[in-house]
Amino acid sequence: MGTRAFRRHQCLVDSSDFVEFHERGTRHRMGCAGIMSSGLLLLTLVLTVYGAAGTRNKSSSPALAEALVEKDSEIIDCHLKPEDQRSMVIFLSSFLEGTAQSTFFSMVRKLPAAKSRSVSDLKVLLIEDPGLLKSSFWNSEDPNFHQEDGLTYRKLPKSSIKVEQVKEWTRGFQGMDGGWSYDNTRDVGLGGIFDQSAFTYISIFDACASEEQAQALFELQSQGILPTVPMSIHSTNPCIKRFEKMLDEVSIVFANGGNPDILGYVFQKFAPQLGKMISSRVRSGRLLYLGRSAGSMAASIDYAYTYEPNPLLEEVLLQGDTSGLALAGSCAIRPHYGNLLWNIPTRVLQKARGQVGILTENGEGLACDQGHCFMVGKNSREGFDIFSQPTSHLPRVFEAYKFAYKKYVPPRPNLVSTCRPAAPQCGHSGLTEQSMLMLASSNFEDPDAKDAFQSLLDLQSKQHRSKVLVLDDAAFLTSAFWDERNPAFSRADGVNYLNAGLKTSQKLVREATGGFEGMDAGWIQCTECKLGLPGFPAEVFSHASAFDRCATDEQKKALFQLQSQGIAPKVQMGSLAHPECLQELEQLLEESSVLLVNSGNVDFLGYVYKVLVPDFTEKLTNRVKDGSLIFLGSGAGAILAGETFALTAAPRVELLQMLLMGDMQGLGLAGHCALRPHWSNKTRLWDITSSLYANAVGGIDIVGLQDGDVLTCSHGRCEIRGRTQKRGATTLDCADQPGFHRGRIDNAMASSFG
Repeated sequence: MGTRAFRRHQCLVDSSDFVEFHERGTRHRMGCAGIMSSGLLLLTLVLTVYGAAGTRNKSSSPALAEALVEKDSEIIDCHLKPEDQRSMVIFLSSFLEGTAQSTFFSMVRKLPAAKSRSVSDLKVLLIEDPGLLKSSFWNSEDPNFHQEDGLTYRKLPKSSIKVEQVKEWTRGFQGMDGGWSYDNTRDVGLGGIFDQSAFTYISIFDACASEEQAQALFELQSQGILPTVPMSIHSTNPCIKRFEKMLDEVSIVFANGGNPDILGYVFQKFAPQLGKMISSRVRSGRLLYLGRSAGSMAASIDYAYTYEPNPLLEEVLLQGDTSGLALAGSCAIRPHYGNLLWNIPTRVLQKARGQVGILTENGEGLACDQGHCFMVGKNSREGFDIFSQPTSHLPRVFEAYKFAYKKYVPPRPNLVSTCRPAAPQCGHSGLTEQSMLMLASSNFEDPDAKDAFQSLLDLQSKQHRSKVLVLDDAAFLTSAFWDERNPAFSRADGVNYLNAGLKTSQKLVREATGGFEGMDAGWIQCTECKLGLPGFPAEVFSHASAFDRCATDEQKKALFQLQSQGIAPKVQMGSLAHPECLQELEQLLEESSVLLVNSGNVDFLGYVYKVLVPDFTEKLTNRVKDGSLIFLGSGAGAILAGETFALTAAPRVELLQMLLMGDMQGLGLAGHCALRPHWSNKTRLWDITSSLYANAVGGIDIVGLQDGDVLTCSHGRCEIRGRTQKRGATTLDCADQPGFHRGRIDNAMASSFG
């Protein structure tokens, strides 16, 4: 997530969550600034209500506590089962803040042990297995070993695993996880209620594993050596009884942050008896479960939502099973949600697995309190979700993932040893030596982009053609293209059905859509209306739409009803009633030396030129390949020119399913390259998805284009020109390193769609 605002949390998180990205493949780690502000005002209010010693104030009531906890909290339906109706759990991303503190105290008061003693006399068991594979947990030379608020092996009582052994097994702590573990006794949300004597630290693996098992774990993590001993404990292991006794003496279990795979392995595979002990006590209402980051993930329904752990843990120890304790019904936590990096993967995974993914920002958490689940924290809200907006459609992205993973089998081990080249790798027969293309994220206005266009013009043979043909089909489903009430309709630099000279009746569109309902948002820029193109004045631009010219009124009505209401077409949509309609369009193409394919809806654009008028498309692609036609694409037009137009969330999925029959193959004019426009190095919305898709499909390079940049191709190769002259930064396109393992999330996706 990598912003300075969250620096204080680095000690808790999986190692990739606090890094700054300067350029693609360049990562700079940030230190932890220590404990964060404590929300003392809220804690003071709670203690005032209940009394500092844990005795409820006589003037208070359960209703007052409920109101304090749930006021303005977002309610989450986790599909709790009957056995969950007495459970009390809080899954945090980072610290116990805001309403999470008051919720915690309210839950503590409901514990049976709180009926007979002061709250401050209750005991807390701190489970530290998530930090066991961190370098800073063992290595005194690691800069994070001496963090004031950190946790190391020295705080584990009678640790059976010796630091000298770990150093030997890992060849000097090589291949260990990054980051550092936080000492939860220093969290004021706990420390403000309990003194140090209330806490007991434990690592279940440390307490129960044999020396051979411990060696196998660290050698697997560090060197990739497969275990040769059984990696679970026997039912007669004496540590089971010891752990049961510890659970009988505590009222709260707090699982720390770090590596969710090692904690999930401990709970479900290594010592499943102990995981069941925790679950049964939580579900009986006797034990409160508190988790932070990895501790939250492993106790939710699934901890697949990560790329931080070494994939070997999931492949070897977990055997691909990332099922958690499911203490919050069907909810799965994705912690440290600071930008949009995890938005698409989380929603895709939850849909594929039938779960409820929770986008949890730092300072927030999910609480389930005796049958009711809700967000708690500073804002008590889930993080922003693009799919909550009408402009983004999860089913459309889901189809792209289904296609990518339908035949894909991940390698074993799924490790990455090389970085993707920084320069676009577009070479392919579809990109000839004569081909000339310029594909833009947004527009062609940047001075360097204009220089690049002029270079293409200089390469083109001097001939009589001097016109620009603009294809506006992608705009056809945009509200601002048709609806005069839309403020963008009358933009001086925008395209609408009037200035594009379309023949389709606005009345037909209005009636078919019930007043332009369900149309695409946004507006389409008119290139010649603003700065134009070098050497081409506005009067040489001709606008046209193949669908406008060739589709029957019945086909048009069917299209708009499909877009607006999801009604399946009852007329043939895959052929032309009158093929001669293309003659005028072909003449315009013949007279043009530049073709501009505008932005808008790429699925509809693909349908028109791949399904409806393929013969016309063959003519234009042949001219691009022989160098007589320069292809310019903006937005959707740029995507269509690439290898695939799979990576989009904008169109309704019905267009892909009913008009394209699932075909997302692009025109291939840019060779092996596919474009993902409007790339943001800040939000990183398409970051993980682009890496996973390219890896699963193979033989494709997905180029993230930032606004103001263009991909320009000539002489059989492509480069990025424009504002930044760099492809968008990505997280998982380099070799594995601590906290960055594409194979881990790749395995999760493959198992979800396999």
